[in-house]
Amino acid sequence: MIVKRNLMPAVMGGLMGLMMMWMLHGALTGEGTVGRGALIAFVAAHIILVAAIVSAAVFAARLSPRAHAWIERLHRPSLRHIGMMLAGAIAVAGSVHLIAHGGIV
Repeated sequence: MIVKRNLMPAVMGGLMGLMMMWMLHGALTGEGTVGRGALIAFVAAHIILVAAIVSAAVFAARLSPRAHAWIERLHRPSLRHIGMMLAGAIAVAGSVHLIAHGGIV
């Protein structure tokens, strides 16, 4: 499957939206094998990742010209990229939720 590069954030956001719904549903209903621990790990991993990125950026900007050059080459999403990921997550998760609960026939 080939996805155009400009659609990749929406596709990845959609997949992440489905994963988050799966984990939340299991945690809320107690029916899934993925429970509160997995949900906490999911949220904690994202918090740790953001903290690491912010720390690396501060370190590179303040102390290390070599690290600054390395960070310049990294993937840094724009607001448009983040917006597309969120839109994909909301659209897919919302559609699946409505279909599962009879909101869309």
